[in-house]
Amino acid sequence: MASLERQFAVGIAGLAGASLLTGAVMRFTGKRERARRYLMHERPDGSLVEVDVSIPSQARRVVLLDNGLGAPHEYWDWVCDALPADMGYVRFNRPGYGLSTPVAQYGLHRHYALLQELRDTYVPGLPVVLAGHSLGGYFVAAYASRHPGALEGVSAVVMIDATEVTSLRHSRRTDIDRWAHQSLVMEQAYAWAGLSAFRPAKNVNQQYRPEINRSYTAFMTNPRSWATAHREYRDAMTYPELTDLDCPLTVVTAENNVGDNTMHHAVQARLAAISKRSRHHFIEGSDHESALAVPDHARQVAEVIAGEPPTGRAGPERRQTATKDRPASVRDTEREEELT
Repeated sequence: MASLERQFAVGIAGLAGASLLTGAVMRFTGKRERARRYLMHERPDGSLVEVDVSIPSQARRVVLLDNGLGAPHEYWDWVCDALPADMGYVRFNRPGYGLSTPVAQYGLHRHYALLQELRDTYVPGLPVVLAGHSLGGYFVAAYASRHPGALEGVSAVVMIDATEVTSLRHSRRTDIDRWAHQSLVMEQAYAWAGLSAFRPAKNVNQQYRPEINRSYTAFMTNPRSWATAHREYRDAMTYPELTDLDCPLTVVTAENNVGDNTMHHAVQARLAAISKRSRHHFIEGSDHESALAVPDHARQVAEVIAGEPPTGRAGPERRQTATKDRPASVRDTEREEELT
């Protein structure tokens, strides 16, 4: 019996050691690969921000992409691939994510300053679309509506399944809030243990190109990513409600979400109401993650980003499902109702 117990203990120790080693190796190789592939933007205070910039010579406009909570900028890969040839992009990791220098205190005003800095550095003189997913959707809209001079040169804002902070505050101390806190803490533990290398919390189905999947998984195995996400989640509870945006706005909503879809759609409709020039676009069959991670859904997001901005307030629009008589190449958009 003692021998069996010893063998079991040795086996468990071996598995734990292998997991720790795998996580450490993946973090190391992922960091090295990031340093090789992406730019490091130096800020006035000496801190660094990891950026990926692609602005072709024929570019007539640029989209600045802001990530969701706990997500790397690679999340936008399929969207960037689907952008037209005359549109460049700038995507980045906020402080504490990827190779970006972590900070103890961040907050909205520092993020506004970073967005303005990236625009001034990489896209001077070109019209800009501000697009963000999840918490990033809130960030770009808040920047456009609250930062002095931010709207100069901005042609549109696109919020993709964005966070609505009022609803987030209402969830405080509920089971949903407790679950979110616990899951973010546990993901830090899984990352330290190396378990995230085997079963990452996001991109579970490995839907990107192989090199992006590897980079994405390495990002998930870094405990600092989850510590930053936890801090951002707490901070978001204190952010001001969005009430007015004086530029064209498109709200893109995933059709399927965890919880009550009807309530989620209503919350997203409230976001569309903050601008007098807005539309509300649904991606059928998508969820919060697949809106960017599934190529067909990401192409729809890219079309919205690159399309003509709304000139008035329009109601929900959906892509029609392809049929034998109506192939996907000729799908059109139907207007269902006007917002009142």
